Amino acid sequence: MHGALIPSEEIDNFVTLRARKFTSSVRRALTRDVLQNENLAVLEWQLLFSIARFGSCHVAFVTKHTSIDPAHGSRAATALEKMGLISRLEDPSNKRRKLMSLTPSGIETVERIWPKAKQVTANFTDRLSPEDLEELKRLLDLLNGAPLITGGLEDSQEEAEVFQTKENLVAE
Repeated sequence: MHGALIPSEEIDNFVTLRARKFTSSVRRALTRDVLQNENLAVLEWQLLFSIARFGSCHVAFVTKHTSIDPAHGSRAATALEKMGLISRLEDPSNKRRKLMSLTPSGIETVERIWPKAKQVTANFTDRLSPEDLEELKRLLDLLNGAPLITGGLEDSQEEAEVFQTKENLVAE
C-alpha cells in the first residue's frame, strides 16, 4: 500500500481532468435525457450534428475538425446510413471519398434533437454569468486554436475545397 504519488497541486494544474469531467457530465446527461429516446449513440449524434453544422462533407473533414476518431466516425456513418439518417455519395472532385449528407429523416432528427441538446448544455452553462461563459468560450477557443496542418493543406484550404465541392453538387 502507498499514499498518493502525485501531489494535489500538480493534479489541480492538470486541466485535462477538469475538462474531461465536464464533458463526461454533459455527455451522460445528453445520453440520459435525449439520445436514449432517439436510439442514437453519442458518437452517432456527434456525426449527425457535424453534418448539420458543416453541410455535406466527408468523414475525413469531420474527424479533422471535431474530436471524432476516423475509424469511429466511419462506423458511425455506416450506422447512420443504415438508419436512413444520412446518405453517402461519391465526391465528384475526389472519387476515393464519399460525401455525407443528411436525408429528410436526418434533418427531422437534428431539428428534433438540437433544441434538447442545447438545453442539456445550458443546464450546465447557466451556472455561469454571461461574462464567465464568454470567457470560458474564449479560453477554450484559445486552447483549441492551434492551427492544424495535415496532408499539406491548412484548415482554410481544406474548408475551401469542401465548400467548392458543395457548390459543385448544388450546381449539378
